[in-house]
Amino acid sequence: MRSVITIAAIATLICSVSIANAGSADVFLFIDAGTVETKIEGLDVRLGGELTDKDQTERDFMRRPRFRISCQDGGRQLLFIDTADDLDPWPDLKSDASMDADAKLVSQTGAFEPLATRLRAYRVNDLLTLAVDITGRAAEIVQTWAQGLPIKLTSSPGNALSNLNLVVFPGENNARFRTEVSTAAKACALLSGS
Repeated sequence: MRSVITIAAIATLICSVSIANAGSADVFLFIDAGTVETKIEGLDVRLGGELTDKDQTERDFMRRPRFRISCQDGGRQLLFIDTADDLDPWPDLKSDASMDADAKLVSQTGAFEPLATRLRAYRVNDLLTLAVDITGRAAEIVQTWAQGLPIKLTSSPGNALSNLNLVVFPGENNARFRTEVSTAAKACALLSGS
């Protein structure tokens, strides 16, 4: 039943985003559950893994999209998304430039309150990295993925760049995936003092 709900949510989301956001940079990514790993080093917790597009395009190891959530001592929490060449929402952003913009992170199902935040876009080895301040929300984000539900990041940066609509869907919701995200959620909550 859960997979039917997830498939229905994906179909509805893709259709509604496509209709409502003509002329924007729509990027749909899926977490590769087999690559997800939580690392705890001192007072730093990192959850990371590879992402794929809906076509599961094969890419060179160094050119694969990835995500990571970093929770640090003192409560700072960041989400990083590295895009692939063909999934770059802002190819006109020069390799020696960075850009800051307002952004909004939402649960497509209302699992957590929308987060108004800041986004920084920059290039590493010509690949675009999006860094988003998610302080106070890391546990909610990973719990949303553990429930099989997507999150959406939007931004309207201006400067002749397209509006961003990036959706990250959880991968296969197996026991290993749930264990990794649960460990990260607990450790992030502990570091943030909640």
